[in-house]
This record gives sequence, structure tokens and C-alpha cells, in this order.
Amino acid sequence: MANIQLPFTRRDKLGRYYTELNVSDILVSQMDSLGASSILDLGSGSGNLSCAASLRWKTATITTIDIESDIKNKFSSSNHITADALNFNLPESLGINESTIDIALCNPPYIKPIWNEDYQKLSEAIGIEKYTRISSILSSEVIFLAQTIRMLKYGGEAGVILPDGIFSAQRLSPLREYLINEHEIKKIIQLPRKTFKKTEAKTHIAIFNKNKKTNPTKKIELYTINEENELSEPIEISDLDGINRLDYSYYNNDKSSDGLKIGDIAIIKRGKHSSKEIRKLKLPTIHTTDLCGFDKNLCLPELNITQLKDNNKYTIACSGDILMSRVGRGFSEKIAFVNSGNAIVSDCIFIIRGNILDIKKIYDFLTSSDGQNELNRNSYGVGAAQISMDLLKKISIGILP
Repeated sequence: MANIQLPFTRRDKLGRYYTELNVSDILVSQMDSLGASSILDLGSGSGNLSCAASLRWKTATITTIDIESDIKNKFSSSNHITADALNFNLPESLGINESTIDIALCNPPYIKPIWNEDYQKLSEAIGIEKYTRISSILSSEVIFLAQTIRMLKYGGEAGVILPDGIFSAQRLSPLREYLINEHEIKKIIQLPRKTFKKTEAKTHIAIFNKNKKTNPTKKIELYTINEENELSEPIEISDLDGINRLDYSYYNNDKSSDGLKIGDIAIIKRGKHSSKEIRKLKLPTIHTTDLCGFDKNLCLPELNITQLKDNNKYTIACSGDILMSRVGRGFSEKIAFVNSGNAIVSDCIFIIRGNILDIKKIYDFLTSSDGQNELNRNSYGVGAAQISMDLLKKISIGILP
């Protein structure tokens, strides 16, 4: 896997976060299969998933595959293959026909693979093309998920650990639509941040069967892991809601339908310049690093707007605006009300603009405990959290007095 890009950390050159024993136990225990003759662990890593599976399905033949041969694998398998699970010739590498595996387990690496025409053949093999082009959602986890589906027999069960974006990002809603329409999604379990060592990556367990729903009215069950490391009570959602989002935190204490929404009473704009471009401008600017906590009295420098050759090239904050970070760890706590001045904002900042009385009430709400909960509930992202403009617009601030 040459020329890969690592999105979160460079501690592992292949973008891997090894599955802890407690997570492996939870994943395996929540699967429904009573018996299995064949199990496949794609990207087996340290072997914890295979270990948990071997304790539950004692007579099953377990095949493991990993790209490295010298990895310290806790599970000793005579059916271990050293190969790249991203390759289209995976069945040949494994010596197993596709669509024959009873149970598939997977905790894929988080990397950005270079486009390969074989990925197009893979997308056609699993029937995702009528929902989305795989080139537009390409990541290693998507390819691993596709390979998992490809290798499972009809009705076979999958237990996979996937990053938050697959469950919450708007651009991946076609992928969720494919999974929900073409397969039986049974449980999505949101894992706490810091579940994996050396990262705060937000991840979820997905458990599903490779087939169309046998009961079209059956709800999708969403869970999280509580402080006692136990499964929460489920939240049940419809298929339509699941296409929108599949993360537990989004639906927990959902207040999105109550009262006025921010987008009803304010205009939201996003900056146009990256942090790198902002640093090159010899003009008053503001970036997320300039926002420190809640600031109800932010004074910006004075930008002489008349000196700008093309105002449309810039997004400019001015007195009476709310500035809010849209991305990064602790993004929800970087909110300021502009008391005076003006400056060009970076593309990591939202401007919330409107009637001054409404704007002050929006500021008070966003910096309250309820507002912080709503921002974090609506956020998404594997490493650094973020919130989209559409999601921010839909946040309800209740009924304004």
C-alpha cells in the first residue's frame, strides 16, 4: 500500500488502531449467529477479534489476513494469509470463493488509498454503484467494508468497526442508503473516544447481515457504551432516519424539532480562505487559533474595507456578528460576539449574522450547557470534530421571548 495518506496520526505507518480485548468481546457478544463454520478477519492486526470469535464459535475455521507477516498476533491461526486486503484479487489470495463466508470481522486501517481501477470492479461486485460512485467516497475503510460484504454468503453476518464519518457525514449518506436498503442493519454501537490507544478517533461497531430486510418495518437499534463499560438501552430509528445519520449521540435527547432554529432567524456564512492563505494576507484576519473560549466582547482590528479590490473574495466579520469555530477539538467552546471592528475570517470559522437582539440570544444559547450539548450532539468526525452549516442551521434554540 504505497503512497497512502494518514488522516489522524503517524504512529503506525499503515494507519492502524488495534482492537482492545473489551471492544472485541462486546462486538462478538452482540452478533446473532449461533453457529458458524467459516469466519474471516480482514486486517487481523493483533488478533483480538479472532480470539474473541474463537471463544464463541469454537468449531469454526478462522481465516485471518494482514499486510504484515511479522505482526504480533495473539491469535495463532494456521489459516493466516499475508496479503493486501485492498486488492481485488482477495478471494484468490485467501483461497476462498467470494460469497461463502458465514461471519466476517473487520477493524480496518484509516488511510486514503490511491485510486485503483480494481475498486470500480469491487463496487460493481457488491452493487453500490446505483447509490454512489465509489471514487467519490474512497477510503480504506470503505474498501474493507466492500470486501467484507463481497466475501460474506447471502445472509452471512458482519461485525465491523468503522470511523464516525460513515455514520454521520452528510457526504456519505448514499453509502448509508446502500447499507440500509440492500442489507439488514441490526445494531450500531457508538464507542467512546479514546477507545483506541494513541488516538481520540470516534468510532462505531456496525452489525449487519448480507441480505435485504426480511422485515421492512423493523427499526435500526443504536447503542452506546456507558461509563461502566456496558451497553446502553437502545434508541430505535427508522430507515429514513438512518440514511440521515446512524450515530447514537445525534438521537440521544433529540430537541431538533422544538422551537425556532438558528437558520430561521440568522444568516450563516463560512470563511473562504484557508489558514495558510490567511497567514499570507497583510490584512486584519481571524482564525480559530484567535478564538479562546467564550468571548462576549471580542474587539477586532479595523479593516479598511474600501481598500479591498474585490470584496467578494473575502468573508468579513463585523460588529454584531457571532464567530464560531466549525472544526477542531473543542470547536464548540470557541464562540465570540464581535463588539467592534472587522476582519477577514478563515474557512474554519462560521459567521452568524442577524437582528442584534436575536444574535445575542443565539450567543447566550450556544454558550449555555444546552447549546453546548446540541453542538456536540450534531457534530461528527473521527479525529477532530466538526459541524456543517446545514446542521448548525437546524439547531433549535427553543422559543425566543
